[in-house]
Amino acid sequence: MTFTYEELSAATNNFDNNAQIGQGGYGKVYKGILSNGTVVAIKRAQQGSLQGEKEFLTEISILSRIHHRNLVALIGYCDEEGEQMLVYEFMSNGTLRDHLSGTSEKPLTFAMRLKIALESAKGLMYLHTEADPSIFHRDVKSSNILLDSKFTAKVADFGLSRLAPVPDVQGIVPGHVS
Repeated sequence: MTFTYEELSAATNNFDNNAQIGQGGYGKVYKGILSNGTVVAIKRAQQGSLQGEKEFLTEISILSRIHHRNLVALIGYCDEEGEQMLVYEFMSNGTLRDHLSGTSEKPLTFAMRLKIALESAKGLMYLHTEADPSIFHRDVKSSNILLDSKFTAKVADFGLSRLAPVPDVQGIVPGHVS
């Protein structure tokens, strides 16, 4: 689904600092409320990190084909007026890092930690073995594991992801993947 700059600006109160919920190498992340009432996370690229048009649309194409309960879902994007933004489902319990570092008011029990580890592994297994083409995340860390309202773990931030090399007819994968 494509969004206009105006729609996403309205959803975040003109990208107000109070709507900002995160920041990374790609840019800032905002909590937004779409006109239909859906709460979303809007990842807005900073000017220095804009991708080329072809690369951005390729990433959108790949992300829009990936669907798994343990991966953060891409809802849509905006690519206009010199802006590149990705719109994701909103994860109300923040990052695993928040909960492990003590900045969250909701401590994780051992059972919850085990559940989160298992769900994170399921998301990664899907990327590696079931996604077509296979994808290597390349930046798995606690700040890229997000938790929804029921503390379901979902792997996020595919900014450094790479498609897995395709084996040749003899099943040999060219090159080296580190």
